[in-house]
Amino acid sequence: MKCLLCGRDGELSREHVIPGWVRRAFNISGPVTILRGEGEGKPSTPIDKRPTLSITLDRAVCRLCNSEFLGALEKAVKPILEPMMLRAEGTTLDIEKQKLLATWVVKTAYLLELAVRQRYPGARPIEGYVASEPEWAWLRQCREPPPWSRVWLGCFDARQTTPMNYEPSVAPVPVPQGEPLNGHLTSFTLGYVAFQVFSIDYVLADSVGAVQFQPPDPPPKLVGAILQIWPTRLRPVQWPPPAFGHDSWKELVTWGGSLRR
Repeated sequence: MKCLLCGRDGELSREHVIPGWVRRAFNISGPVTILRGEGEGKPSTPIDKRPTLSITLDRAVCRLCNSEFLGALEKAVKPILEPMMLRAEGTTLDIEKQKLLATWVVKTAYLLELAVRQRYPGARPIEGYVASEPEWAWLRQCREPPPWSRVWLGCFDARQTTPMNYEPSVAPVPVPQGEPLNGHLTSFTLGYVAFQVFSIDYVLADSVGAVQFQPPDPPPKLVGAILQIWPTRLRPVQWPPPAFGHDSWKELVTWGGSLRR
């Protein structure tokens, strides 16, 4: 098998999608229940119970990429993200921090989907985005999100009870002729930080002259709650924005129902 990131044959390792520093920071003392979302207005269904917040992906990344790229990225992002995640501590994200954090968010979104598919195949009504080879190569070589990517940050009222959420939506992108392409909007939280990533196969999108993704207006409860950090705003971003609660999670995932699920 070939490494997702470099495309080379070699010894593939186990990648901890939720890194050790995040698990240690949360210091969860009891089991973690894994819930499957059933759509808006429906209760979530338990599908697993784990001793800790451990999400791994087996045999997908070589040891060299795991240590030199992924390990280095985790080390760089930890001092920025940890106080945000644990304490909702206010921070100023300059352009370089926006780029660094956006790269980490995209990498994590890509790996989360593969890990969930590997561990819970067929368990969800909506599956998320599987990145293409060019996207993985761009991420590794350029150390930034691939073309067409967008990344937003929000502040989630975690209530000290929800260490993580993860849920995808389909985000159609128009093309001049034919059916729209299915882009994806991936939403996940870690502690007090909410992340959203728009992804699409940029090679395919460019080849058919697709229209750049234009996010719809956010639902009223989320106006001002989501800050774009990629493409960078070319100015510092102040985090956190006003926090949103558990009752707004589904609205965030689908942007108030305007995105297909």
